[in-house]
Amino acid sequence: MDLYVVGLLTLLGISLFAAYELMGGFLSGAGYQPTPRGILETMLEYANPGPDKRVFDLGSGFGRIVIAVAKRFGSTVVGVEVDPLKVWWSRRRIRANGLQERARIMKGNLLGVDLSAADIVFVFLWDGIMQKLKLKVLAEMQPGTVVVSYYHRFDGWAPEKEDAKRRVFLYRIPPR
Repeated sequence: MDLYVVGLLTLLGISLFAAYELMGGFLSGAGYQPTPRGILETMLEYANPGPDKRVFDLGSGFGRIVIAVAKRFGSTVVGVEVDPLKVWWSRRRIRANGLQERARIMKGNLLGVDLSAADIVFVFLWDGIMQKLKLKVLAEMQPGTVVVSYYHRFDGWAPEKEDAKRRVFLYRIPPR
C-alpha cells in the first residue's frame, strides 16, 4: 500500500476516534472532561475514603478516580460509565494495577445504579444531570453518607463544606 494511503487512513482513524471521544459523551448526555489532579486531591480530602468505605464514581470516564481511591485508600470502589470504550479501558487498567478485588467498572446509566450501599459518591457532571441525581441520592443513600461534587452544585441544597475557588462541594445526606 502506498505511503500516502496509509497516512490518509491513519488520519481518518485518528479523526474518527477524536470525534467519538468529543461527541460520544454528548450523545449520551454528558461530555467527557477529566477531573484536574489538584481538584481530585481536594475531593479526596473532603471524602476521607478508607478501607471500610464503599465508594462510587458516577461518570467514571477512564477510571482515574476509581483506581486512585482503591489503590491509595483500600476502599471498595465502583465506577459507573456509559461509554463502552471507557469501560473497556478502565477495566483493563484495573487489571493492570491488580485491583480487581477492590475496584470494578459497571457499564450503564448512572441514574439506573442502586446507591443504597454507597458511603461516598464522587461526581463531576453537568448541571442538568445534577438535579436529577439530587433526587436519587436523597432517596437512596443512607443519612450521613456523602456526595462530593466538582464544579456543579445541587440546586436548593447547601453543601456542608465547600472550596468556592476550586468549586468542590461536599454534601451529606440528611436524616429522614
